[in-house]
Amino acid sequence: MSNLNLTLSLTLNHPSVQRVIEIAKEVINNKKVLDTELLYTFAKRQLKLPRKGLLSIIQLLINKKVLVEGSKYTRDEVLNNKYRFNLYRFLTSYLGAHFSTIRKQIITDNSGNLGSSGQLIWHLEMLIKFNYIKKIKVKNYTVFLPYEIDDEIGLLHFVLRDEIYLKIIQLLINNEKLKRSEVHKLVNEKRETVYYRINNLIEFNIIKLSGDKNSLILNSRMKDDIISIIKTFSQNKSQTKKLNFNNEKRG
Repeated sequence: MSNLNLTLSLTLNHPSVQRVIEIAKEVINNKKVLDTELLYTFAKRQLKLPRKGLLSIIQLLINKKVLVEGSKYTRDEVLNNKYRFNLYRFLTSYLGAHFSTIRKQIITDNSGNLGSSGQLIWHLEMLIKFNYIKKIKVKNYTVFLPYEIDDEIGLLHFVLRDEIYLKIIQLLINNEKLKRSEVHKLVNEKRETVYYRINNLIEFNIIKLSGDKNSLILNSRMKDDIISIIKTFSQNKSQTKKLNFNNEKRG
């Protein structure tokens, strides 16, 4: 196959790509971590591919996070760890979870004691390294999302899990416009608490100031997504299974 044809037809399912992945696993088994220079040497010797074509395959695998330099895993092996698999499953079903929530839900032991934050960070970083998940900053929180989820959708999930944010937003769904000074009375919360959240919602572009700048409206572009997420929350109130990481070795 010519250099040009191989480069143009590259997908993860291409036989040559799959063969390079298998050779990468051999390199990892022998050297304990992936060395891409060694991978190139071994693959060149075994596959007899043109230099440009082989380099394109290796670059594709690196770009897709199938291979990570210096790692002892390929992407398809990362979820073989049962706790990492369950952590990923939790993050895909509980969008917008921040670190403290994950720690409480996932690594609390049977006695109610929180497990090791270090272990949780290790597993999260492994998922991030291979593009299973990503993290975004929302004020002082680190929020974790499946890699393919849009950041804005993740932000909305995070915000709508807060009871006071939710009350404010539901008011604006049901009322086209509200006076800022009236909102704390309607949600029956302290004024300073509500004002803090209103300012955050404005910063997040979820609500906007209207008219004389004393009235609030919902960002119409986000309205459908917000309503959909609220409906999903009301339908999915299942208990989250707690998993104990305390005795799990890093792997």
